[in-house]
Amino acid sequence: MQPERGHKTFAAFWDRATRKESPRQRAARREVVGGARGRVLELGAGVGTNWQYLPDGLGFSAIEPDPFMVKRALGHAAASGREVDLRQAPAEALPFDDGTFDTVVVTLTLCTVRDLSRSLAEARRVLKPGGELRFWEHVRPAGRVRGRIFDAITPAWRRIGAGCNPNRQTVAAIQAAGFDVAVAREFGMMGAPTVVGVATRRDA
Repeated sequence: MQPERGHKTFAAFWDRATRKESPRQRAARREVVGGARGRVLELGAGVGTNWQYLPDGLGFSAIEPDPFMVKRALGHAAASGREVDLRQAPAEALPFDDGTFDTVVVTLTLCTVRDLSRSLAEARRVLKPGGELRFWEHVRPAGRVRGRIFDAITPAWRRIGAGCNPNRQTVAAIQAAGFDVAVAREFGMMGAPTVVGVATRRDA
């Protein structure tokens, strides 16, 4: 897999934007991350926005492929005195053994991975039997017209948004990867629908 060159300008934008999130966005992060248990892996840590919501006493690791995001995340961790196991790696090739984690958390990341199916297969691989994938993610809008509109704008959105694809059938992909999915709610973000939910690794 080719190394990630990164998005320096977008990393700077995202660093500022995540400090000014709406109460609903902060609540989504709190619900996803605050419900983690045991040993936890975060896919796509970005600038470390989720870390303030982690419960105490967890074993925590994170991956982030973008070097500019990694640099900012480590800087924030050092400034806050937080020690983190953050590795520069893609979601498609996680540097962890099978069945390592009780929980995988992912927020606004599955829209940007290069290979969604492979990333979800990796998430399932590193989870223990019965482990949870907790998520807040972009999804393709329901309805034929809105769906086609998002298909049409995705190439431009992807260029502006550091690879974000707002038209992915994310929930269906999670189910197809071997998870039982429970969607808690849906709400819009910059005109695009997002969903918050929990997926349990299916082993039967």
